[in-house]
Amino acid sequence: MGVPENHIINKLNKTQWSLILLLIASPWILLFITTSLIAHQSVYNSVPCWSDELGYWHEILSFSTKGIESGYHCINETIPTCLYFGTHGFGTVSVYTLYEKIFGWNLYSMVIANALFTSLAFFILTALVKMSAKNLLFIVFFYLTYTPLILYSSTSMTELLNFSILIVYFGFLYRYSKQDGNKWLVILLLFCTAISFIRIIYIILFLPVLFKKVERLNFKSMITLVLWIVFSGLLFVLNNLFVSPYPDSFLNDLLNSNSFTDFFTDFTSHFLENSWNLINPFSENSIQVLQRYFLMVVIIICFIKSNVIQSKFKKLDSEFFIVFLILFLFVLINIGAYDVFDWRDYRVLAPILFGCIVYLILNDKTGIIFSSFVFNMVGILFLFLSPQIVESFNKGRYTKPLENPLLNHIEYRMHTASRFENTIVIQELSPAVVLNIPAGIGISYCEVLTDTLKSKYLFSKNKLKLKTYHIINSNTTGYLYTKISKK
Repeated sequence: MGVPENHIINKLNKTQWSLILLLIASPWILLFITTSLIAHQSVYNSVPCWSDELGYWHEILSFSTKGIESGYHCINETIPTCLYFGTHGFGTVSVYTLYEKIFGWNLYSMVIANALFTSLAFFILTALVKMSAKNLLFIVFFYLTYTPLILYSSTSMTELLNFSILIVYFGFLYRYSKQDGNKWLVILLLFCTAISFIRIIYIILFLPVLFKKVERLNFKSMITLVLWIVFSGLLFVLNNLFVSPYPDSFLNDLLNSNSFTDFFTDFTSHFLENSWNLINPFSENSIQVLQRYFLMVVIIICFIKSNVIQSKFKKLDSEFFIVFLILFLFVLINIGAYDVFDWRDYRVLAPILFGCIVYLILNDKTGIIFSSFVFNMVGILFLFLSPQIVESFNKGRYTKPLENPLLNHIEYRMHTASRFENTIVIQELSPAVVLNIPAGIGISYCEVLTDTLKSKYLFSKNKLKLKTYHIINSNTTGYLYTKISKK
């Protein structure tokens, strides 16, 4: 039988209410800890400093102020089929634009937005699920001690947005699993479709929704699986229409293989290399290795506790099996299509692991909760033993960017014949450059500057000999060029 509709509004005691408020406040508590107590800075001094942060920040600024009349955000002037969005797509940019429309956009805005999104996610979770005081306390403690959150909560990265949407997803999934009905099915299907435009790997999250409707493997279940594959393929194609290609990615190279032999050889080599990086304790720093082992331990525990082998799929523990299925497929795709090195797998897998642990907490799977706390404590210990990791996350983050009046010569124009008229080519994604480029001017990152470029503007630290560009102005930071108009 389903859970009564009014179960979420049953009377809560004072302890539960206090813990709910603490849970909703926990993103702000962690933000205060990571900025004031660890970095000894104010969040209002925060500045985007990494290339991804700068790209997100400026693209959001352009989209929120100029709409679709912006220049291209891309690499090597490799543009999407439709519109102008960068390699990260339009889903994430659109979410932060909603924040900008209400609160405006400053250098520290993404940090504040991330904390707000996570608070809203926990608010939605507590509205969907009536949790015991014990489980509320578990989630609070797990959130405040989770190493990836400690590292990324004070950055302008989009990781916390992904944590937020996964908290909401698993809240919906829990409600759907306890209360059958077409309403929750439709909500979950629509939500999964929407978040697939934030990260395409979230197409995996359709499977638990479909899994609940399949009691045993039969013809109907196979049709359901085929429909998921087809729909996921359509989402992938649709998403790529609005995403600027990433020329240096393995997946891009793989899809452009000259032959099947090259495809198979490259895929196999990449898969084996990533697999080794996943299990090799010396492949990266201790924090990344710990996270990989944490993930693998959870996958193994969930596989064993799901009773897959013992019952031969006849009597599964659905909660453990769902977590096993999600994590296993996330790792498999990461190994096969992405990368396992240099924080790349860390950024993708950390949010989904957190969401899965929250889902197990909601279902009172306390055994794995204590194991997770052990990994969290070891992670915090590693942070103390490796202070250079925290320092690398804070390096340059609270340094006010230099103003560059040279870039004031760039003019944004509406309704141009080509988006390249509102695009600048740069060789370095640095705060002093990106944060001084006007809103609406797209940014194309190119390592090599040649006469074949199409963008109207070009900025270089060094003086160049180009036939199709001439210097507008220069100063100690470099030279600003503009495309020579054809007569």
